[in-house]
Amino acid sequence: MNILRSLRLRLFDFRRDDRGAMEVEGILASTFLIWWYIASFQYFDAFKQKNINLKAAYTIADMLSRETGPANGDPTATPVNQAYINGLNTMFDYLTYSRKPTWIRVTSVYFDTTTNKYHVDWSAASGSGHQLMTTPILQNYKNRLPILPDGDSVILVETFMAYEPIFSIGINAQVYSTFITTSPRFSSCLPWNTNGCGNDTNNNWVNPDMTDLPPP
Repeated sequence: MNILRSLRLRLFDFRRDDRGAMEVEGILASTFLIWWYIASFQYFDAFKQKNINLKAAYTIADMLSRETGPANGDPTATPVNQAYINGLNTMFDYLTYSRKPTWIRVTSVYFDTTTNKYHVDWSAASGSGHQLMTTPILQNYKNRLPILPDGDSVILVETFMAYEPIFSIGINAQVYSTFITTSPRFSSCLPWNTNGCGNDTNNNWVNPDMTDLPPP
């Protein structure tokens, strides 16, 4: 009984004791403030880079929406080919100030009411070794695609940017990706090179589910 009473008295005295060491409290407080400052800087940098990535992706999508290609009757129009896609990746790196690997994938998509699904006209990726979009893969993203009338098409722009945090505080290394759809502004579809959009009017190129790109 005396032991319990003595323990209670010690706890009571400890609770009422307001003495402290300024040096120790200063170290504890400064440690927390330094950690909070570093974490705030890290989260701000991550969200800033993600926001820059999104703005750059919309810029790329807007550029593509204005292209018509020579296949649409304008012989002076810039052809959208592999060199063009690689150039877009260079533009993307410039807009994002990225020092980490990036790549983009552009796909022309149309809807067919006969099969009641989206189809790939063509798909191209910057660089090499990256998977192209195909009609079977596209079905996994159908909930993210707009509702289209029969035969109408949209341009799907995807960007991928590696991000490595400066400090490993709550955020791990990851890949920032975007998924943007936009409609062609001045043509019914975005043609690949001089081949048209899958099935051209002259029947020179009939390959609506194309997975391997022809040479530019």
